[in-house]
Amino acid sequence: MDIAELSASALSGGLLGTLGTALGRVTGYFERRVELGQERQRWTHELQLEEMRARNAASAADSERATALQTARFEALEESLRGDAALESGYAWVSAVRALVRPILTPLLWLLYLIVFFAVMNGTADHFIADEVEAEFVGYFIANIAFTASAATLWWFGDRARPLPRP
Repeated sequence: MDIAELSASALSGGLLGTLGTALGRVTGYFERRVELGQERQRWTHELQLEEMRARNAASAADSERATALQTARFEALEESLRGDAALESGYAWVSAVRALVRPILTPLLWLLYLIVFFAVMNGTADHFIADEVEAEFVGYFIANIAFTASAATLWWFGDRARPLPRP
């Protein structure tokens, strides 16, 4: 074996080793890329799961809130009905007059609201109120009548049916 053969063997061995290392590095690069792709998919999936959990938690909170609101409505209605039952007297005419107050009072409140509203709009209320406080007073007055009339309508003629029995 001479030096040329030995040098050629060493050179070809080194070249083959370098080629093997390069091939290993290229293969490692692609393996790492696949691993990172899988990791990215895993984290994307985890993110989607967390978003779904958050939506479910929000939906559950909304459902609990709606259930609590409905329960509170039924309890308020029950108390209202219980209060009405406590007002029953032994005299039929007292109960009849009391029962007529609500249906008569509500349209009268709305009539008062309309009279004041149109009196102000037509200017016929101007000579009753000082100019300095007219706008503030009229706005306050109309707002209070509107509040009272709408409260009477929605409370007295709203959902006052007896609640269905709960299972």
